[in-house]
Amino acid sequence: MNGIVAPRCRPGVVLAVSLLACLPASVHASLTLLPAGPPLGTHVGNLVTNGSFEAGAPVPVGSINFWATGTGATPFSVPPGWQSAGDTQTYAYWGADAPSAPYRIGGSAVLPHGQSGVYFGNGAATVDLLPAFQADRRVTFAGTPTFTPGFGQPSRLWQSVSTNLLPAPSYLLSFWASGEAAGYGGGGPGYDGIFGLRVTNVLPGDPIQYLVVPSGGTSNYGDALRYEYSFTPLNPLLPVTVEFINWGHMDLTPHGGYGTTELVIDDVIVNPVPEPTSAAVLLGLTAWLLHRRPVERMS
Repeated sequence: MNGIVAPRCRPGVVLAVSLLACLPASVHASLTLLPAGPPLGTHVGNLVTNGSFEAGAPVPVGSINFWATGTGATPFSVPPGWQSAGDTQTYAYWGADAPSAPYRIGGSAVLPHGQSGVYFGNGAATVDLLPAFQADRRVTFAGTPTFTPGFGQPSRLWQSVSTNLLPAPSYLLSFWASGEAAGYGGGGPGYDGIFGLRVTNVLPGDPIQYLVVPSGGTSNYGDALRYEYSFTPLNPLLPVTVEFINWGHMDLTPHGGYGTTELVIDDVIVNPVPEPTSAAVLLGLTAWLLHRRPVERMS
């Protein structure tokens, strides 16, 4: 049953409370990229603090602050609820490019929620293996890639999300991604970038997922993408951490490509996903047991 372990139920059990023992006992940890489609994440019940980066945003609207801890650039502020890291030369910033709608950051596509987004500016970078840009928005490699940021460190933004305080059979992670200048014509095939997503406490070793940064223009991925994952924690008593990683404008010329765009994100959501049938089944079976009529015996 795809990771669901169902306990054995004894025949003839009729007490409603015993039905709880017949529900799924455990679910294996997982992190699954969902197919592209209408957004599933909702702002109601979002477990991410400041997922749209509106709280504490640079003022007035249209201003920017640099956010990667370690940078020498000013003015500096980390989006409330988030933690960050970068190099002394990292120029990642957040806010908006203009004081009125449509709101963008770093020339991205129009932000999907609110007036502020996050741009991960970090100069140039290289990777030692040929990347393959997949139709499902993943970037794959023949082995484990080694990235070399020109500034020495990637720009990173992360948050610990308290899934442990609201237990659920699974959770939905949803976020929006665009590329620098993707909203103004951008690039095309070969100019799409690469970023990393790491979600801890869902897979052994906390591996990085490599994903496409859409460059706009004639890109096969357009000017923005909505990524959504279903995940289940390894240890439900601990939180998960959602981390975004940008090494820089990837120089893919050694692999026959071009220089790529860089990452912009907005609208980060984590929703608990309740078991769709357990509660309904329990309620229905309980009502049936309490109100069913005795079966008449044949004479």
